[in-house]
Amino acid sequence: MGRPRAEYRNEIKTRVRDEVYERLQEFKQLNFIESDSQAIARLLEMLLCGIVPASRSAVSGNQGNTGPRAHA
Repeated sequence: MGRPRAEYRNEIKTRVRDEVYERLQEFKQLNFIESDSQAIARLLEMLLCGIVPASRSAVSGNQGNTGPRAHA
């Protein structure tokens, strides 16, 4: 029998500047993460979840108006 399918199949490959790579290594150490891939996935989820809407139909035209309304 073959290997079980991975939970996630979307793969991202990129190159980064030395400073970014060093900070990734610090992030891994601080968060007890073993691999670069796991750390990058965690960072992307932290950055994008809640910022990128799940679907375009879920975006309201008035989302940016969160403060009190001022009457002129």
